[in-house]
Amino acid sequence: MKNLLLILILFPLIIVAQEPKESIKYEKDNYSIEHPSNWILNDSGENGTKIFLYPTNSESSDVFTENINLIVQNLNDSTITIEKYKGLVEKQISGMLTDPKITFSELKNKNGLKCHQLIAEGKSSDYKFKTIIYTYLIDNQIYTLTFVTLYDAYENNHIESLRIMDSFKLTKN
Repeated sequence: MKNLLLILILFPLIIVAQEPKESIKYEKDNYSIEHPSNWILNDSGENGTKIFLYPTNSESSDVFTENINLIVQNLNDSTITIEKYKGLVEKQISGMLTDPKITFSELKNKNGLKCHQLIAEGKSSDYKFKTIIYTYLIDNQIYTLTFVTLYDAYENNHIESLRIMDSFKLTKN
């Protein structure tokens, strides 16, 4: 009887905790992305980003807040393919982090487009980070969508961040 009472009390709490948060769709130029309402989207262009997203209820330390950002770059070389760019991203990660480790690097189909997905970890300054990068190449433009978090916070943060990144859509002009 005591277990049944406990189940009746906890079950509604579990259901409420699993309810999806309200989602906000951001549309700009030829892309869109959806994020929970408890995330802040900054599209001011600071630090070369098109968008910079971060949660309001971050569990990260005061040192670093996990974030998702989008950078769009024009390519002058029309001979670069997503396959070639995959190698460039891998080299760039190795040059940016100390003790870099690429745990995943594959070309996949995302929302009807070819996408390079990379998961890597490594140190910068005194901190260990983990990052997920989605790279798209469309009409000589590189779209790089990146999630960065402290290594120890990855397990708590990556599922919601992947949902946001997976909602990213490009439309061909």
